[in-house]
Amino acid sequence: MAQRPFQAGIVVNLNDGESSKDVVIYTVPARKRFDVKFLGINGFGQPNQPLFYAIHVTTRSQLGIYPIAPTGIAEIAEPEFPTRFFGSQEAALYADPKSDLLFSVARKDARGNVRVFISISGLLVDV
Repeated sequence: MAQRPFQAGIVVNLNDGESSKDVVIYTVPARKRFDVKFLGINGFGQPNQPLFYAIHVTTRSQLGIYPIAPTGIAEIAEPEFPTRFFGSQEAALYADPKSDLLFSVARKDARGNVRVFISISGLLVDV
């Protein structure tokens, strides 16, 4: 079974007044499976405004939604995004051929702008 290292990422922006957004990170090619091994998050937002992050993966035709917990918060000298939320974690997720890997960002308080970078890495495997 042939496999090769693969990495994908995307940036999600929530504008003032937007509470959530779902975006496609990557669409798995036909005859391939994406074995996700690692996730990294860098979110930039507002103080005291927690963000919810999740990745949606279809495995054996079943959709799974996996929340991602940031491990750190820091104040930064950026007027539009004064707080940084960050974290990374190992994962064992398997995305079916021709399925979309979705990334969700949500918040309860929709004041101010938010920008979130997600990176995923793993292996594209022939099936």
